[in-house]
Amino acid sequence: MREFSVTPHEIIVHLAHAGLAVASRPERVLENLDGIVHAVACIRGDSRGWVELVNQHGWCLERAAMETFSVDGALAAHRFWSELRNGTNGARDACRKDGWPLPRLQWYAGLRPLRHWLADRLFGGLEAISESQTRARLDTRANPHTLADVM
Repeated sequence: MREFSVTPHEIIVHLAHAGLAVASRPERVLENLDGIVHAVACIRGDSRGWVELVNQHGWCLERAAMETFSVDGALAAHRFWSELRNGTNGARDACRKDGWPLPRLQWYAGLRPLRHWLADRLFGGLEAISESQTRARLDTRANPHTLADVM
C-alpha cells in the first residue's frame, strides 16, 4: 500500500464499488491485495502505477495474444492498454467500435490475481472481435450484394 500511497479507506471504497459484497468467497481478496492496490493507484490516475502495470503484465498478455491470434493478437494487446486506460480514467460509458464497453479497473474486485483478470478482459475482447468479423463475413455470403462480396 505504501508503494502507491493507497489508503485502506480507498481499498474499501473500491471493493464496495467493484461488487465484493455479492461475491462468493470474498476472503480471496486478501491473497490479491497487491493487485487491488495497483488497480486503485491506476484508477486515481497514478502515472507510475500505469507504467508498472504495463511493465509487469504487458509482455505476458502480448505473448499469449500472439500465440492465440497471431499478429492481430499482438496489435490487440497493444490496443488493450489504451482501451483499459480510457475505460478506467475516461467516460464511464465509453465503448469500443463494436459496441462493447471499454474495460475498467473499477470492475476488478480482487477475487483472483490481477494478471488473470487482465487476460480475461483482453481475450474476451479478442473473441468478441473475432466473432463479430466471422458473423459479418457469413452475413455477407448469405446475402451478397455483388459477386465480389461472395468471393
